Parts: sequence; C-alpha cells; structure tokens
Amino acid sequence: MMNPRHMARPVVFALLLAAASIASVSAALAQTITLTPSLPSAVNAGDSAVGSLGVTASFDNTVTFTCTVTSTTVTSNLPTCIISPDSVIPPAIPSITITTCGGVTSTCTGPTPTGIYSIAITGTSQTPPASATINLAINVVGSTAQDYALSVQPTTASPSPVSPGNSATTTVTVSGIGSYSGTVTVACLSITPVVEAEPYCTFNPPTVTVSSGGPAQTTTLTITTLGPVPVVTEVFHLPRAFYAIFLAFPGIAIIGATGSRKRRTRFLAFFLLVTVAGSLLLLPACGGTTKNNPTGLTTPKNTYTFTLTATDNNGNGPANSTNPATVTLTVD
Repeated sequence: MMNPRHMARPVVFALLLAAASIASVSAALAQTITLTPSLPSAVNAGDSAVGSLGVTASFDNTVTFTCTVTSTTVTSNLPTCIISPDSVIPPAIPSITITTCGGVTSTCTGPTPTGIYSIAITGTSQTPPASATINLAINVVGSTAQDYALSVQPTTASPSPVSPGNSATTTVTVSGIGSYSGTVTVACLSITPVVEAEPYCTFNPPTVTVSSGGPAQTTTLTITTLGPVPVVTEVFHLPRAFYAIFLAFPGIAIIGATGSRKRRTRFLAFFLLVTVAGSLLLLPACGGTTKNNPTGLTTPKNTYTFTLTATDNNGNGPANSTNPATVTLTVD
C-alpha cells in the first residue's frame, strides 16, 4: 500500500515549481518601456522635422530603436526617420529626425508628395525581454525648395503690335521667397494659339542665380516673329564694268608701242583676260537672297500668349506654377 506521505512530496514540489514559473513569467511581463515623443505635426517637402523621444523603463539595460515611415498611397520619395542615438540605457532622450525629399538627389527622384505619413517607432530590450511601439503621423505640406517666383513687367512685350519678322521684349524677374537660394533657368512653357511659324522666345541671360536674402534677379525675354524673306536682285552695273575696262587702256597703249607683232598678240590676250576678271570682281551680286528666315514662313496675324516656367538646380519649378507668369504679343 502506497504511503500518502510519499505521494504528497512530489505534488508539493510540482506546485512549488509551477508557482516559481508563474512568478518568473510575471516578473518578465512586468518589465516595461515607455516612449514619449515630441515631434512637429507638419513639415515642408525638402525640410526636416526634428523632435525628441523620452525613454523610461522598469530596468536599466539597453533599449534599441527602429523607426519606419509608411504611406497608403506613396511608394517613392518617402520621408526617412532616424533615432539618434539608436540605442540608449533608460532614462534617456534621443532625438527624432524626419527628413523629406526636396528634389532630385542621390536618394530621391523628386520631392516628397504632400500628404499624411505614418511613423512607427519601436524600442526593444533583449535583456530583460521588453518592447514598446508608438505610432505618429506627419503632414508634408509643400516644398520650400521651390520658394522662388516668376513675374513679368510689362506683361505685354514692347513694342506691340509688331509686324512679322520683328521682335519685342519684356523683363522677367526671379524673386526668392524667404531664405531661398539657387540657380534658376527660365523658359517659355507654351504659346497659344498654336500656329505654323509661331513666334519663339529667347532669354538673356537664360540662367540667373538667386542668393538667400539677396535682391531679385532679372532676365530679358525677347519674342521673335518670322517675316517674309526679302529678295535683293541687281542687274549688270555698267559704270563699274567700264572702270575695269578703263584700267586696261594704259597696258594696251604700251603693247601697241613696243615689241614684235607676235609678242604684242600675246600681251593683248593677257590684258583682255585681266580686263574680264576685273569686270567680274567689280560686279555686285546678282539675284542675291537674305536668308534671315530659313523656313520661308510668316507668323500669322494674331495675339499670342506665352506661359513662362523655370527650373532650378534641384529640379524644382517656381512656387507660382499654379498661377504662372504670362506675356502677350500682338502681330499685325
């Protein structure tokens, strides 16, 4: 017959082991990490948002961080997130930096699109095991790298109207906004109406440099129209040919006065050749055409509107691209 006392010992040992295991699990679950972020809610594309991350824990071992930025609609040129330093022993306050794309760089193909982006920051400890995750959002609202604007004065090129084949000019101003600085290349984006032999734009200089806090820069826009090709034709001009023949008279007289008959014949042929050559050299061009219009077309009479644009060294357009600068010219 089994002794009850012998049965009780294993049961008591098992219960004690279970209690110890439960206590160990409870102790592990009791290890906590608390993350307290402070970050701006919005940032301009091309800028960085800098904040801080308060870190506390129920232990004093190392906590390592990961930070990811996601979007439900955007797949490229996403903001990036950096926690610095990326591991700390609590309590500590590392920094958070959210960096957006402002243009074409080694890591960006263009500016970060406007919109709301989700930020997930996770702090993890291996010993003791513990983890905490916080979710933030940041609104990308625009690009400060595009903080320059175009304006035109006067908005009608002068003189206006112009006849086909003539040009008109106006002044385009590139103004920096805030602390913007960069090199800006100006161009005509479009012309309406679209016709054959439409006027065309040139800028002098085509590129200007805007400095932070410096004055606005200007460039001269010239709009050139195509006109009819002038044809210049002249017939034989008798007086000039006469002068060429007259120059030969002294030589002919000398030939007649000296030398044998055979020698005089040779010299006479030579002087006749010189006379003909001189006549050709002194003749003006006949039937000449001025090729100032290679296409031979003429700009039609109309009032034309030119829409201006620009690109800076970061590949960004002007801030007023939704309300662009325009110039008009009338061809009569």
